[in-house]
Amino acid sequence: MDEAFLSGLRDLLQEQCRVPDLPEDWFWASAMLSAQGFEYGGDFFVSDLVETEDAAAGLAMVLVDVCGKGATALPGAVQFAGALRGLLVAVPCEELLDAANAFLLRQPSDESIATAVQVVVDLGTGRYAIRSAGHPPVLHWRADAEEWVVDNARGTALGVVDEPEFPVSEGVLAPGEALLFYTDGVVERPASDIDAGIDWLRAAAREAVGDEGMRAVPARIMEQVDRGDDDRALLVLARE
Repeated sequence: MDEAFLSGLRDLLQEQCRVPDLPEDWFWASAMLSAQGFEYGGDFFVSDLVETEDAAAGLAMVLVDVCGKGATALPGAVQFAGALRGLLVAVPCEELLDAANAFLLRQPSDESIATAVQVVVDLGTGRYAIRSAGHPPVLHWRADAEEWVVDNARGTALGVVDEPEFPVSEGVLAPGEALLFYTDGVVERPASDIDAGIDWLRAAAREAVGDEGMRAVPARIMEQVDRGDDDRALLVLARE
C-alpha cells in the first residue's frame, strides 16, 4: 500500500482514539506499539460520554484488536473504528457488542474478526460494567490491597458466530483505583501461555504504580514489551 495512503489511514484511526473531557477526579492514559518495524497497526479504542441507568454522566469505552497486524490490519481497523463510534451513540450500551458483531459478519472478508473489551463507567459513583468479546481479561487495581486483580468477564470474539455471548462483570472503582485494558500482544509469548503473560503484567504494572504512579503505567509497561510480530496496546482508566 502507498505510504501516503497508509499515513492518511493512520491519522484517521488516531482521530478515533480520543477520550472526551472527564471530571477532575478521573483520568486516562494509553500506549500503543505496532508489530515489528511497522509504523501502522490495527489496535485502537473508541469512547464517548453516555447516560447511565440513573441518568448520571457515564463513559463508554471499547478497546479493539482486529485480525491481522501492522499495515495489513489498518484499513479494517479504520472502518471498524468508524462503525463503533457511530454505534456508541446509536444503540444502548448493553447492545453495542452484538451490533458490532453483526457489522463484522456483514463484511465480505473472512478475516473480519476482532476481539474487544467494553467498559461503561458511572463517573459519579464509579460503578462499572465490563463485557468482553474474546479479549484478554481486564485488570482492576485494588487500592486497599495494592494489587491488580483479574476481572472475570469472558465472551466470544466478534465476527465469528451469529449469536455470541458477552457475560457482564460488574464492580465499583473506588477513589485511587483503576482499570487496565490491553491487547494480547502485550501478554503473549512464544514459549509460555497467556496466563503466565498476565501474571507478568500484573507484577510489572504493580511495580510501575509504586515507582511512578498510575499515569505512567501504560508507557512503563510498553517499554518492557519486545517489539514482536503482533500489535499491542494498553489503556488505563483511573479514579483519583
